Amino acid sequence: MLSYFRSRNFEIDFVSEYFTGRWDETDITAFEQAGLANNTYVIKKKPSKGNILFYLLFYKLPNFFYQNKAWFFPLQFPELVTLRFKKAFNKLLKAKDYDYIFINYASWASLVENNPFTKSAIKVIDTHDFITAQHQRKNDIGQSFREEIRRISLFDIALAISVEEQYVFSQFCKNRVVLAPMMLDKPENLNAIEERSFDLIYVASDNIHNRKSANWFFNEVYPLLPTNLNICIIGQINEHLSIQDANITLVNFAEDLSTYYQNARVALCPMLTGTGTKIKVVEALSYGLPVVCNTRGVDGLINKTNNGCLVSDDPAEFRNNIIKLLTDKSEYKKQAENASAAFYLNYEKKACYKKLDQIFLK
Repeated sequence: MLSYFRSRNFEIDFVSEYFTGRWDETDITAFEQAGLANNTYVIKKKPSKGNILFYLLFYKLPNFFYQNKAWFFPLQFPELVTLRFKKAFNKLLKAKDYDYIFINYASWASLVENNPFTKSAIKVIDTHDFITAQHQRKNDIGQSFREEIRRISLFDIALAISVEEQYVFSQFCKNRVVLAPMMLDKPENLNAIEERSFDLIYVASDNIHNRKSANWFFNEVYPLLPTNLNICIIGQINEHLSIQDANITLVNFAEDLSTYYQNARVALCPMLTGTGTKIKVVEALSYGLPVVCNTRGVDGLINKTNNGCLVSDDPAEFRNNIIKLLTDKSEYKKQAENASAAFYLNYEKKACYKKLDQIFLK
């Protein structure tokens, strides 16, 4: 979104929270040098613990009640704003008259709630996730959903990353809910590698959904596959895999995934749980790679069919979809073309920018 606003010559003040964003001074300098914002403000939501009495009396105790964490009136929704952070944020709002105030995630929505310092700015929230679904095992679902809808409704415009979330939010929120899907650049040097080293590529970070799904794949599907298939697995998910077979290449971290995607034939997205659009699926589609996934793998995709994805939750059928793509040239060509078409129609950056213009430049 920052790249979009920059391309449209917006003047941007970027605000983030030091601890939540896991910033350090090197990160801040690098971000400033990237030129994505005119001014960068990384605010610490809490003071140092050097003076423990001050920390407890003037930070911990007030925020215990401000964030509704007291046991007798729990909020049932993650609140990230602290009194200290809000005071610093309001100081920025006082200093300027903004045309837009753009907030990421409903957990920060209280920054604009009943806030006179927003003045006449158009308030926009980029929801990113359906937070009630993400925290359904921690919180009361009814109370959490009510609070999430209330927070999203504080804004003039709400952006949803998936068609499912756009549908849900638009049913309950009275404001304008707009689809703003993931945006990726068109990859360079597509099809530069003719002989590809990897039959399958699987990219996954370390989270509970990926751990559960990887476990399912390697226990239920992998034993059904030919042992001569070359598989590349990239990401922190490798820390939870014990497999050591010679046909598997493990890459814990890759600065640039482009070479790996272009050196693979088919992408995998085993995914049993989770919400929202899967980045790895859209990335694979951008390289014209067919994807084999579970039902959760196509969550968030605008087109559910003819999109380059072969979908099944049955281990044997999941395996058959992989083999079909690797052995049937006409099927592979068809799905690769579907993958490219789905990407360029829905997720290619320039096409998405034109749709955002209808929101921000009208």
